[in-house]
Amino acid sequence: MIEIYLIRHGQASFGKPAYDCLSTVGERQAELLGRHFLKNGTRFDAVYSGALRRHVQTAAITMKQINGDGTPNLVIDAGFNELESSDRMMNCLCAVMQQDPALAEQMKHIHTDHAAIGRLFAIVEKAQLMPGDEAAHIRQVQEFVDRIGAALENLVCRVGDNKKVAVFTSGGPTAVALRQTLDTSREQTIRLGWELRNTSITVLRYDQGQLGLVLFNCVAHLEAQNDPGLITYI
Repeated sequence: MIEIYLIRHGQASFGKPAYDCLSTVGERQAELLGRHFLKNGTRFDAVYSGALRRHVQTAAITMKQINGDGTPNLVIDAGFNELESSDRMMNCLCAVMQQDPALAEQMKHIHTDHAAIGRLFAIVEKAQLMPGDEAAHIRQVQEFVDRIGAALENLVCRVGDNKKVAVFTSGGPTAVALRQTLDTSREQTIRLGWELRNTSITVLRYDQGQLGLVLFNCVAHLEAQNDPGLITYI
């Protein structure tokens, strides 16, 4: 049996020149997550991270709270990266916000309201601000799904039985892993992805060749602070 902790990165820097970097809030979220693990006695036999900067930053800050000296044995696996077009859309979305004052109200809620994020993405798609071949996009999404499946299979093969593993990643890979676990539809998978909060914990259990869901989208480490501003989605 293997327990896989899928941890979404801390709040990224939406609205800044470089989205793929933790904001000050994101750094605080990762710190609180590490303290939560330390207090609860949660230790990991292996620690994985996607190759994006926000993944690695979240892993380093979180694991430093547990180990005191960071996480020297961090395994960087680009297989756990977000869908590339999703990050491009985030940068495109930022440009749209700056050019269209009418969207300012939506922008106010982008960090803390997952529904606002969905509405803004819909605006980008409707405006066709990210043109491209639909068939190519479908192919890229399938390749993304296959990549996440392969990354999970490789992890299971490498770590061995009776292990607890942390994987610092994004909402997309976590949603895909849930799809493979729960056999959700495409629409359900997208909705699950929007629900994932920054530094949330989703735990899967791999046993006898099957993945099962143990915990979904837990942010107890943030809720304990009684600060709604720490509950973010981007």
